Amino acid sequence: MERPLFLINDHKKVEEVYNRSQEYLEIHRNLKDAIATHLWAYHEIGDLIPETVDRFWSGHFFPFSESYYELENSFELCMEGFYRYSLFALRCVLELGVMGLYFDKDDQAHIDVQNWLHSVDPTPHFRIGLRRLFELEYFRRFNGIFSLQKEVEEIYSKLSDYAHVRGYLYSTSGQTRSNFNQFNASSLRFYVGLMTKIVKSIVIMMLLKYPIGMQDLPLWKKFGLNSPVGGFLNETSRPVVLAILDVETRAVLQDISDKDPQVFRIISGILAMPDLPEAQLKKQIAEWDKMMEERGAKREKPDEEGI
Repeated sequence: MERPLFLINDHKKVEEVYNRSQEYLEIHRNLKDAIATHLWAYHEIGDLIPETVDRFWSGHFFPFSESYYELENSFELCMEGFYRYSLFALRCVLELGVMGLYFDKDDQAHIDVQNWLHSVDPTPHFRIGLRRLFELEYFRRFNGIFSLQKEVEEIYSKLSDYAHVRGYLYSTSGQTRSNFNQFNASSLRFYVGLMTKIVKSIVIMMLLKYPIGMQDLPLWKKFGLNSPVGGFLNETSRPVVLAILDVETRAVLQDISDKDPQVFRIISGILAMPDLPEAQLKKQIAEWDKMMEERGAKREKPDEEGI
C-alpha cells in the first residue's frame, strides 16, 4: 500500500506566511522601501566591478553574481517564514561579497579566482580574507574612523549562530515560535535589519576597493549607449547606491576618491573627451532598437534629462 506524503509544514502554510508577509510590508511601507532600496543598490554596485579585456569571461564576477542571487533567495525565504534559512543565506551573501573583493585585492581576480572557481581550492576562510582586505590602505583609513571590520565580523558571528543552530534561540522553531512556518513580525524585522547592514557594508567595501564609484561622471554624454562595461557607476546607478549611505560615510568615501591619483587620471581623460554628437547618439539608438526588435525585446527609453 502506498504511503501518503504527509508534512506538518506543508506548502499551504508557507503560502499563508508569504501572504501575511506581503500584507505586513504593505502596511509598513518604510520597511518595504528599505528592502527595495537595498536590494537595488546591491544589484547596481555590481557595475563597479572592472571588466577589462583580460577579465572578460574569466569568472571574476561570479562571487558577486552569486552573492546577489543569494540575497534574493534570502529575502524570499524570509517572506515565506523560513527565517533561520534566510539568515543562513545572508551569511552566504556576506561571505561571497567579501570573497569577490579578496580575490581582487591585488587587482588580478581574473587569475586568483580560478582555482576556487573550478572547485580546486577550498573557499578562503572568511576572517582571513576580511583581514587581508583591511590591510589595504583605503580600508585601513576608513576602518580607523568607523571600525567597519569589527562590525562585519560581529555580523558574521551572529549569522553563524543561526547557521549552526546555537540552541533554541537560533533555531528554526525559535524564529517561528512553532514547529511549522508561521508569520513572525519580529523575525521579519530582524532579517531586514541584518540584510540592510550587510548590503551597506559590502557596498562600502566595494567603494573602498574601486573609489572611482564615488565620482559623478557624464558617461551618457560621452559614450551614449556604448558606455564602458564594468568599472563605473553611471548616472542612474550611482544615486541608487549612494542612497543607502549616511552623510558621514559618503564624505569619507568621497575624500578618498577625490585624492586617488588613478581616479584623477580617469576623470581627466573622460572630461577631456568631446560630447557624443547627437547624430551619433541617434544612430546608436537606432542600432540598439533594431537589435532588440530582432531579439523580441524593446529598449527602455532613457529619461529626457539623460539625453
